[in-house]
Amino acid sequence: MTIFAPLLGTLWRTLDSYGIDPRRVIRESVYKPGDAFGLGERIPYSTYNEILGNAIGLIDDPAVGLKSAEYLHPSHLGALGHAWLASSSLETAIKRVQRFSKMFDERIEMLVQEKPGLLKVVYQAGNATLLPDIIADSNIASLLKLCRLNFGNSLTPVYVRMCRRKPVDPKPWHDCFGVKVQFDQGENSMAIKHQDAIKPLTGSSPLMVDLHEDIIKRQIAELDRSDIINRTLVVIMDQLPSGAVSENSVAQSLNMTKRTLHRKLVEKGIGFRSLLTSVRKELVQRYINEPAYSITEISFLLGYNDTSAFSRAFKRWHGLSPTQARSG
Repeated sequence: MTIFAPLLGTLWRTLDSYGIDPRRVIRESVYKPGDAFGLGERIPYSTYNEILGNAIGLIDDPAVGLKSAEYLHPSHLGALGHAWLASSSLETAIKRVQRFSKMFDERIEMLVQEKPGLLKVVYQAGNATLLPDIIADSNIASLLKLCRLNFGNSLTPVYVRMCRRKPVDPKPWHDCFGVKVQFDQGENSMAIKHQDAIKPLTGSSPLMVDLHEDIIKRQIAELDRSDIINRTLVVIMDQLPSGAVSENSVAQSLNMTKRTLHRKLVEKGIGFRSLLTSVRKELVQRYINEPAYSITEISFLLGYNDTSAFSRAFKRWHGLSPTQARSG
């Protein structure tokens, strides 16, 4: 199990806010501000837990989880953070985080539930999670911080529920969320008004969201290198714009023969051509609705050597030409 290394940026800034030199607990070989991290840069949970435990040992503040949320920056979430900022509404942003949450924390499960007049988010953590109360404080406060970045500081939850026992001084929790937090509950959750969740956001950008979602999918696929389908999808997405994607080229990138790749995919109940088509069909739904891309550009982005081949494929999938789909 691993965690997204750039998340240490939040912890770094939190330690610094308490006047503690972050280098006392975060080794330069693990994280260094300003360093360029790879798209899938991760560290083992054992390393992260050691760093977190040492950091909390130096901070005498029961509300440190809430404090850490103040220093969260979308860049600490990699491509997911940028996709969040470009989302069309809080509902789409929250559901995007639910879908891709494993990218930055493999142990945390995020459930999104639609209730009458509400959108509710529940956080569930694995039993091995260190300092569960602090992690819950940080997760829920961080979600609200991100929501307010998009919506505005006027956003106030309908309620916040936490498993932790009521603190001696609950004021920091009430001040953070803007409502009286319910403690000693059976879940860690937050609910916002449905009308706030679906309100259109002025900073939305479908093109930016699509580009970052592609990156996120590759990162998630890289988490499980034993899954031949995910590995194949990653290579297909990498090779598509080159126009040279084929079963043979993908097999070579995976350091295996075409025959071996074919056999492994068949064992999973799918063929290479089906995977290639599924990727193209998913991507074309995004590109076709983006005026910045011409039909010719979309053709090449999907790996077709000419527009006519793309148009024929599109018509097989949707029963009309790409031009007709746009004009409709």
